[in-house]
Amino acid sequence: MAIKRIKEITTEDENFRIENVQGFHMIRRDPVEQVPVGTLIAKVFRVIGYDKDCDGSLMARIECVDKDGDTTGWEQDCVGLDTESTWEIDSADDLDKLAR
Repeated sequence: MAIKRIKEITTEDENFRIENVQGFHMIRRDPVEQVPVGTLIAKVFRVIGYDKDCDGSLMARIECVDKDGDTTGWEQDCVGLDTESTWEIDSADDLDKLAR
């Protein structure tokens, strides 16, 4: 098993440039896939609440957090937490500890 941070895309990787388009300066980048299609990734979310589903069961409201536990601004609602695809961790930096 290997857990590691994904590769950072540099300005050189994406051929960052400024082009003149009809008198306007436009930022341009070449598309670069950070990881190959099909790669499994893990992002850390914090449960921020629950709402009742139509059958009475609870669906989670979650927010994505960074390695410091600060929100990234990405929130999702109506998320089912099941034992086949959800793991509980003590803190956001636990994945970094596993990668060492």
